[in-house]
Parts: sequence; C-alpha cells; structure tokens
Amino acid sequence: MKSQITTKRGDGGTAFALDGDTYSKAHVIMECVGCVDELRAHTALLRLQIIKERPHDYKVLEDFLFWLLHAFFLIGSACSDPTEKHHEYHRRTLCPKDIQELEDEQERLERQTKLSKRFVVSASNPLAAQADITVAIARRLERNAVRLKEAVPEFDATHILSFVNRLSDYLYVLARTLDAGTQLGVDYDILGPQP
Repeated sequence: MKSQITTKRGDGGTAFALDGDTYSKAHVIMECVGCVDELRAHTALLRLQIIKERPHDYKVLEDFLFWLLHAFFLIGSACSDPTEKHHEYHRRTLCPKDIQELEDEQERLERQTKLSKRFVVSASNPLAAQADITVAIARRLERNAVRLKEAVPEFDATHILSFVNRLSDYLYVLARTLDAGTQLGVDYDILGPQP
C-alpha cells in the first residue's frame, strides 16, 4: 500500500512551501513554518494539561488557547507564502482586532496575577513550566519572522510581528498565573556587584 504521508520528495533536504516553490529545509521560510508548528504543538499540550488538571478553574484559558491554535495556522500560511502567490490560502489573515484580543486577554490575566519583581529561574509546577516552553518558542518564532521579513522584503509581516511579540508577553503572564506566585526567583544581583 502506498503511504499517504511518505512521499520521499524530501529525502534530498528540500520541501515545498505553500507558495509552490521548493526550498532547502534550512531556508528561513521552512525554519519559520517549523517554529509555528512547534509552538502550536506545545500550546495544544498546555491546553490539554490545563483541561486535565484544572478543568473547573480555567475554562476561559482553554477557550483562548484554542483560539490561539487557529491563529497559528494563519501565521504559518502567511510565512509559507510570504509574497502571497496563492491568494486562496490567505482568505483570512491576522488583523488589528486579533492583536487587540490578545492584549485584552493578557490584561485580564495581569489583573488577577501578582507578578514578581525577581528574575524567574524556574516555574513551580509542570503547567507553568510548559507555558514557559511556549514563551521560549514564541520568542524564537519572532526572531525567525524578522529574518523572513529581512530575506523577503515584500512580506507584509506587520501584524504577524506585532501579534507574536504580544504573544510571548501573554504566554509569560500565563505562566506566572499558573505559578500562582510560587515560582522560584532570584534577585537581579545574584552574581554580586560588577568587578
């Protein structure tokens, strides 16, 4: 039986993007799209962990993380076709309303979360640690999106860059919300005074 998944076309280190072109798997487009996939998978895992461990406390979080999973597909398709060669893949793109929704949810969490003035060394529980992983991936996605914009100047990344920048902030606040003030922290002068 012929596999529906394995095509063997990528054996030479190349892959197709949504724009219809073939690129090295190390190309900035592929790096960006792969980072979106990684962020989506880790966010999905965080959402499932929240559903399992705190089903009654965090219904709003579950719904918002589900909304984010859909937003990641918009980001991925934009990065995979940065010059919009195929308009059919871009019927819906990120817009200022999406950025505002993200900012509103972060503000809601910040109102109920006491943020530490100390440098966070470690989350205090697996849920917060998983959220910290999503923060790190979101920051890497932002760096990759900037590289993609530099490599393809016609890529309209305005809303994507704003969204991903806010996203890492939101995910950080989410991690601290899940910590509930019990994260491990150190003062900024832990290494002592400058020599």
